[in-house]
Parts: sequence; structure tokens; C-alpha cells
Amino acid sequence: MDRRVALPLVILVSACIHVYQSIETRPLDPHTPVTVTTPVKAHLADGSTVVFLTGVTVDSAHVRGDGNRYSLTLRDSAAVSSIPLDSIVGMEAFEQSVNGFSSFAVSVLATGGLTLVVGALAVAIFGSCPTVYADSAGTALLQAEGFSYSIAPIFESRDVDRLRVVQAADGSVRLEIRNEALETHYVNHLELLEVMHESAETALVDERNGLVVVADQHPLMGAIDRRGHDVSDRLAAEDGNVYRTDPKTMEQARLPDLDDWIDLTAPVPAGTDSVAIVFRLRNSLLNTTLLYDVMLGDPGVRSLDWVGKDLKQVGPALAVAQWYQQRMGMNVAVSDGREYHVVAHLRDTGPIAWKDVAIVVPVVTPGRVRVRLTFPTDNWRIDRVAVADHFRRVSPIVIPLAEVREGETLNPTALANMRDADGRYLQTSPGQRFTAVFRPRNSAGPRTFFLAAQGYYMEWVRPSWLRGPHANHAFVPSDTALAEALGRWRMSQDSLEALFAATRIPTR
Repeated sequence: MDRRVALPLVILVSACIHVYQSIETRPLDPHTPVTVTTPVKAHLADGSTVVFLTGVTVDSAHVRGDGNRYSLTLRDSAAVSSIPLDSIVGMEAFEQSVNGFSSFAVSVLATGGLTLVVGALAVAIFGSCPTVYADSAGTALLQAEGFSYSIAPIFESRDVDRLRVVQAADGSVRLEIRNEALETHYVNHLELLEVMHESAETALVDERNGLVVVADQHPLMGAIDRRGHDVSDRLAAEDGNVYRTDPKTMEQARLPDLDDWIDLTAPVPAGTDSVAIVFRLRNSLLNTTLLYDVMLGDPGVRSLDWVGKDLKQVGPALAVAQWYQQRMGMNVAVSDGREYHVVAHLRDTGPIAWKDVAIVVPVVTPGRVRVRLTFPTDNWRIDRVAVADHFRRVSPIVIPLAEVREGETLNPTALANMRDADGRYLQTSPGQRFTAVFRPRNSAGPRTFFLAAQGYYMEWVRPSWLRGPHANHAFVPSDTALAEALGRWRMSQDSLEALFAATRIPTR
């Protein structure tokens, strides 16, 4: 089976003034035209789409190029050479060949509704990646977010997320997959994984998408943050009382020191050689600030060439991947009594859904384990950490996708596109959703389901980014860029969190 994971990264997306090194953020002259040569789509406020196969030139008022304008239903088209900048909801780089189409790939889902959500599109910052919901007594409950930071085809990846679902009356598992962001999603593959276990055990995913069953969980003996504060109470229970970086640590973060850490201590039984550290966590919006403001927003229209051309080349893509792998996420290190040694790396999981993870670490000193979690300042929200003295790695039962439904209507083409990890994709646009139906076998006893989702997405370049770029070059991976994102996140986090939560694009 072709898993099509090109690079070892699920990259970003969907972030007091102090002595601080930052990149230049003054707007560039908007009257200076900028040309990009990658194929782009311009999504317009009336629901139509203009496709420019040879790129565009953008100035302060217009987007110009050899284009074709398609109606909302895609039944009519007309040649265009210029469109007003203020008519655009977003622009995206795109692949000229998806699912075998030679030019303009379209979703196999029912078209419609974009004009109904234009008001939401104008302010939307919610993202990124497909969001997964399950029905609970008539209420849709968020379960997961898939391939959270796969922002280009070369970063396509497979995510595995633990679900908290109840089977339907007919024994099926039904998951609603939504596009609630200003993005185009390309879903390659969906499958359900099932793990049978004892009632006193918990099945979890590990940092490499493997599955682990843990037992005998107990709380930490201590948890001390970088400032020396005991934060054990915030990590003790799944209760929403989360760990976030201390404000003073945030204020003092600057190059070259941008990290926060937590030192964990837990007792372990005599003779134990390894334990599982159990987490419930998600990212803050620092990552979103890095993606939206610094990686895509500052270069503006130049981001289209960065995504559509530069990231197709192994050299530039590898540079971004290696930097992100080394700089973001979370390092898990174990103390031997003198120093800490990194034993695992947890990649970023996304800012929307909580992730339940187990990371196996060795016990180096008898009777206790000492673990340090190191991560960019304020990059994580951690709700619970516990230690499991017993664990076992397991192989799941794989349950293939059985049906894809739009409402109660079957969509066999969408099913064929997502049933295997191959070169076929289901493309979804903002406001679209579908239901993925799986049919597990009838089994007695406790079991846990996981969703494995593979794909990538293309972020839409917002009109404000087009009008007011701050950089005259594409994104360059560096700690300077991270420091800039951290500075912006520090000043805007309260308002950004409220706005982010309120700007999901409605689906229909």
C-alpha cells in the first residue's frame, strides 16, 4: 500500500514587549506588482472560481493573468484577464493533476453553499486540517483533527487519533468529516483501527502512530516548570485546568533562548525497566501564528510560489522539514542523575482537538523516573500527565471505509477515492462535510477505536495578506522566524484565542 509520506514531518497548521530580535514587519509598497508563476485559484465572494494556470501578477487593486472563471456549479466558464482584489475571498496554489484531471480538479461532493458563508470567510482564522465529529444524543462532539500541519503535497502524512465514540444502533461507526477553515483539503485515505483490551486498560496512540495499551496509571510525584513552580495540580486530572507557559517566562523569551520545560518525577516499581508517560494535550495557537502570520502572511502573494513551487523541490522542502522537526513539537528526555538524554519527540498535534498519547521511556535510576519535557515557549496546552507502570504494544484490527454519505445519499466516487492510500483524493472546500461510515465486526468486551487519516491541505492566502505583505521574499526557516511568531502571539493571544474559537466556517 502506497502511504505516500514524502518527508518525516507533519508540518505546521492550522500563536509585553521585551528586548527582542525580530524580522522586519513594516508593510511593503502595495503598488509594486508581484508576479508568481505557480498555477493558482482565486476564490471569489460570489462563489465563482478563477483558475490561472500560468500564474498571476498582483498589485494593490487587481489580480491579472490568463484565467478562466467558473461559476459556482462549474457548468459555465469564461476567459478573464483581470479581477478586482477586493472581490477575492482567498487564493491558493494547486496541483494541475489530481484524480486524473488535467487542469481544474473539482470536488466530488455536492457543490454549493459558498455564497452562504462569505461573511464567515471574510474573518475566518479557524484551522487547520479536517475536523472529525461524532454524534452524541444529537450533538456533534469533536473527536480529532487530521494531518494537522501537512500544508503541501510533499508533506502528506498519516495521523492516528484515539476516538471517544459510541457505535450506532446498527453497529456502525459514523464520523462526520468537516472542512471548517479557509483551506482546500485533499483526503487520500481513511480507515478505522480497533483495539480490544481489558476493562482496566486504556488504549492509546504513541508518538510514532503506533498503538499501546496501558494499565496501572498513577499520578506524578512532582512536576516543576522552568521557573521552579510546582504545576502538579494542573497535570493531575482531565479537567480543563491546563498547563500553559508562565507569563514571566513568556515575557523573557528571546533569541537564542525560546524554550520552556517541565521536569516530571514519578515512582516506579522495583525491577521496572520502562514505563509509559500518558498525556492529554494539544497545541496552543503559537503554531497558527507561525503559519498564518510569518510563513504565509508576511510574504503575501509570494507564498503561492513557495507552496506551489519551492516546496515541490526536495532541497527547500527538506530544509523546512528538518527545521520544523528540530525546533517545534516536544522533546522527551530522561535523566540518568547527571544530565537529560532525549529519548522521544512528540510532533505538533494541532490546536483544535485534544490528543491522547502514550510515550514509552526507559527507567534509568532505580525506583523512580525523571523526565524533562522541552518545547517552544507556550507551544502546548497540557491537561493531564500520568505514568503507567504496565504497557504492551498492539496491532489493531483494520476496518476499511464502508460508505461515504452526504446526508443520506451515498457517494461511491468519494468512497473509491479514500478507500486506499493511493493517488486518488477527495477534495473538499470550505463549508463542505461528509459522513464516513465504518462497519466493525460484532465483538464482546471493551474496545477502543482510532481514526487513521492521510492527506494534505492547501491554505488559502487571505486578501489582507495580498494587500499588505511585510516581506519581499518567501519564508526562510530560522529561530528568528519563531521568535517573531512568539512575539506576535504573546501580544495577541487572548483576542486571538477568542476569535479563533468563533470563526469556524459553517458546514452544510
